[in-house]
Amino acid sequence: MEPTTSDAIVDLIDRILVKGVILQADLIISVAGIPLIGVNLKAAIAGMKTMLDYGMMEVWDQKIRTYALEHSDEEELPLGDDEKIILKTFGSHYWRPTSPPGVWRPGYLYLTNKRLFLFRKKPAKILFEASLDKIKGITVERKKYLKEIEDILVLLLENDGSHSDVETLRTVDIRELKRRIEERLEEIHRLVKVPPSTH
Repeated sequence: MEPTTSDAIVDLIDRILVKGVILQADLIISVAGIPLIGVNLKAAIAGMKTMLDYGMMEVWDQKIRTYALEHSDEEELPLGDDEKIILKTFGSHYWRPTSPPGVWRPGYLYLTNKRLFLFRKKPAKILFEASLDKIKGITVERKKYLKEIEDILVLLLENDGSHSDVETLRTVDIRELKRRIEERLEEIHRLVKVPPSTH
């Protein structure tokens, strides 16, 4: 007999992670018909993104992110001469290998006065890098990934002069990252607005 997976279980887990479930129970402990102890239980079960969307566990999430940012090892960071960090945040880059589909590679996104790059600490590696003078346009688009719609940052990069490349990034601070990049690009007079794609 071949083992089978139940679609109902997969749908249930998906619903719990994406939509969430609220459990509520009232328990009364009685002795000889006399109620002695009352217990009121409430529990919310959902994926972390759903919890944060509904305003739950925000303090915990902020503490974890702040701690990680403050205790990250800057010594290993491959910065050049006179290169200064303007913004650091968690993020990911959509990497398109030779065979589709692509994958999101996570790390720390750094915006400096010279470039934008995604750095993975262990093992140390730059997963994405773009010099600011190569960024010809920037926009935020809404895309659907795994049944969820989220904002992504789309960069139009000058390649070898004959054509342009499009790169995609994600981060929780996407609007702030876009604003900071635009400020830097305006300083070097290279900003071109990118119209949203139609696909």
